Amino acid sequence: MLEGSLRFNLLLTLPALILTALLIAVTGVLSPSFLTEANLANLATRLLPLGLVALGQALVLFAGRIDLSVGSIMSLATAMMALTSASLGWLAIPLALAAGVVCGLFTAAGVNMLRINPLVMGLATAAVVKGITLLVLPSPGGEVDYALYEVLFGSERLLALPLLLAVLAYAIFVLAMGWTRFGRSIYAFGSDPRAAFANGVSSWKVDLSVYGLSGFLAAAAGVVLSIRILSGDPLIGESYTLDAVSAAILGGVALQGGRGNLIGVFFAAVSLVLVNNMFNLLDLNTNLQDIAKGLIFVLALVFFMRGKAGEA
Repeated sequence: MLEGSLRFNLLLTLPALILTALLIAVTGVLSPSFLTEANLANLATRLLPLGLVALGQALVLFAGRIDLSVGSIMSLATAMMALTSASLGWLAIPLALAAGVVCGLFTAAGVNMLRINPLVMGLATAAVVKGITLLVLPSPGGEVDYALYEVLFGSERLLALPLLLAVLAYAIFVLAMGWTRFGRSIYAFGSDPRAAFANGVSSWKVDLSVYGLSGFLAAAAGVVLSIRILSGDPLIGESYTLDAVSAAILGGVALQGGRGNLIGVFFAAVSLVLVNNMFNLLDLNTNLQDIAKGLIFVLALVFFMRGKAGEA
């Protein structure tokens, strides 16, 4: 039973793997600069923030929830880094991460205690966080300690710290979701909350866990972005909300919860980064990027929702 379920979840990664391979092949043929070391390092740099926020979104979706506040949390983290890292140095990072966790717990409280729809509560949290961010940093600016940039992005190679951190984060949660009670509880709750509750799974603990982790990972993505641009931006995270959901769905995570695995999400995040890179390298109209990613999202929804109906 477990082997069959594992096999089925691994099959869900195929669309993301196929799309990633297709994009690499097409861009590699059409652009001679695609496989240069500088471009590959750039891909890894851009993968890290998207990979982190998509990872958090996937955890929430596994539980049958959704978190639309992740983009605002990313923006808040960049603002906090820009305003505090020059004076606090490395201590600014845990401060920004803690703020992300608080935002996630705020959403969890609204969903679990006040019984607010997760979609609506996520939007409410996003609005509150965005307002706070604009109060502390009304426009792009501030300064992030350059020493942080040297550590994270100082080596312009593919196999450098950004890619290693992304792979490590996914490896940790792949093991946690597949081999611990924590992961089994989230899958069980997403599949059938009543049955999970009857077997001792606490909805309160699940919501606190997935939303807290989502807030933490979104803030981590924001920290990475702030270090990359060496400043803060109160709106920089907005585009990442849809990208995070798209990566999770394309990776095979069900909107209804209880299905999917993080390997697919990782390769889906890679494919979205490759889409952006392809448009840039081929000098295509960048306004078409959102159209392309929107169509990918719709096709993924159609494919996996049909698969879910067939499974039922």
